[in-house]
Amino acid sequence: MNSFSDSSQSKPTALIPKMTLQAGQYQAAIDAKIQEFNTRNFTESFWQKDASLWVQDEKAQQSVRSFMGWLRVAETMQQAVPEIEQFVQEVKAAGFKHVVVMGMGGSTMAPIVFKESFERSADGLPMSVLDTTDPGTVRQIEEAVPLADTLFIVASKSGTTAEPLAFGDYFYHRLRELKGDKAGENFVAITDPGSAFVAAAQAQGYRRIFLNFAEVGGRFSALSYFGLVPAALYGISIEEMLTRAIGMMRACGAYGAVEQNPGLELGVALGVLAEAGRDKLTLVVPGSLNDLGLWLEQLIAESTGKEGKGILPVAGEPVREPAVYGQDRVFVYVGYQGQPDEANRAKVAALQQAGHPVIQILMNDPLDLGQEFFRWEVATAVASAVFGINPFDQPNVQAAKTATDSLMKVVQEQGQLPQGEAPKVTENGVAYYTAVSGNDATDVLRAFFAQAQPGNFLNIQAYLTETPAVNDSLQELRRQVQEQLHLATTSGYGPRFLHSTGQYHKGGPDTGLFVQLTVDHPQDIQLPGRSYSFGTFKNAQAAGDLQALHDYNRRTLRLHLGADAELGLRQVLAALPAALQR
Repeated sequence: MNSFSDSSQSKPTALIPKMTLQAGQYQAAIDAKIQEFNTRNFTESFWQKDASLWVQDEKAQQSVRSFMGWLRVAETMQQAVPEIEQFVQEVKAAGFKHVVVMGMGGSTMAPIVFKESFERSADGLPMSVLDTTDPGTVRQIEEAVPLADTLFIVASKSGTTAEPLAFGDYFYHRLRELKGDKAGENFVAITDPGSAFVAAAQAQGYRRIFLNFAEVGGRFSALSYFGLVPAALYGISIEEMLTRAIGMMRACGAYGAVEQNPGLELGVALGVLAEAGRDKLTLVVPGSLNDLGLWLEQLIAESTGKEGKGILPVAGEPVREPAVYGQDRVFVYVGYQGQPDEANRAKVAALQQAGHPVIQILMNDPLDLGQEFFRWEVATAVASAVFGINPFDQPNVQAAKTATDSLMKVVQEQGQLPQGEAPKVTENGVAYYTAVSGNDATDVLRAFFAQAQPGNFLNIQAYLTETPAVNDSLQELRRQVQEQLHLATTSGYGPRFLHSTGQYHKGGPDTGLFVQLTVDHPQDIQLPGRSYSFGTFKNAQAAGDLQALHDYNRRTLRLHLGADAELGLRQVLAALPAALQR
């Protein structure tokens, strides 16, 4: 289904999740901006795809209009529900026992949220998501699934994204070894019409090709085939989720005038608060919603982080007492009605009492994520209108891709990556690369963090295999910096974040301190038909992004942890307390 329709007769079956805003001294400015937008008939113009709400240049306006298909994609996908559900039954009848979704950025964020936020139903298939070129992670997935009975979904909007194509090539090669010419039966493609990937998937005999919508950008695609095909395979009622999403559409003015528009109110609040210096959107959630932050990070950071402006989503940061925070925060609690989360709610209440703006959204159950996806998409577009920027482009993402492509050409010609600069210090097996100097690890760390100013943030870029021990060490690093320097801290695994928050890192305000973590790959995996391995590809992506950050004059510190990431992180953490003392 590739046309958009107006299903204005669709009826919501659940109440809109309640949102409350306690903005304190900023409330008057928020109310005034909402009144201004309402006086301008913003909601009506929004649904008419009036690009002048964001930009004035005619070429830029054409770009805006060409990516507003997400506004009514939930209606179109309602018509596609029988097709998707029939496909799910075919997959089960064919004997598949597992699903692996392979993609990057917008192609995989919603499936990750679905997998972690819902309990898999009795008739759903177990699901894994691969969105990293890390060879350790690729090997973990390969060893954990029954290859011959696994359905691999290769998801790429453009059909040219390097990572999902590499994933598809690798696992197709493995299935060829097991099933010969029938390997394609284990593969599904989700891509846009006309992409080169369509012909490649047809040639390899893919079981199914779902054509998405060119006018729906990747980070706005949760309610399209990219999100809903994996959700249905996992056993989620996509029909009910879409019905609820359409309920939120109605509340946001899709079918006529509304007294209050929840998407507009949230977006105006976030935009006004950001312009007042409260530009760190700090998400607080119960454990079952931890991965909602991944989806919000991409949506908000990639949409708003440009022209030196933006909202920085802060997800997964330990919630602390008010004294730890600067004056750059707005706290957003997303949870469930009637489900206790006393510790988090008490901490958020204390932050509100201390004068921090607090927004609270309480869902009825996980199916309300359909509504919340749409609310936040509208809010992100509205906040961008407050800033006067195009929320649907990502002009600075290409910088890291271009630098990576240049490095990969060197690999293809010379068989290896070029040698980089020498480290400033090597201590206990960890090499420290940065523009600042020092005699030892503590000196270098002290000089690097001495650059921090109020309103800055720390971003940790972990080009590592995710393990519980690594996660614990990254959280400890964040905790120490947050406690000692009162900085907002963000953390992401590479190369995942290149397709999400990477836009904000280069295009947003120059307030970041970037710590990149890299590691050796003693158990690498060669890519079939190519002259390089997953590890080399990942190293090139790390080096390419570091070069892009340098090109934008960002403050960076690369820590190469050697062959053992967990040991290397412990060495860094041992040197950190003395470095952060002021």
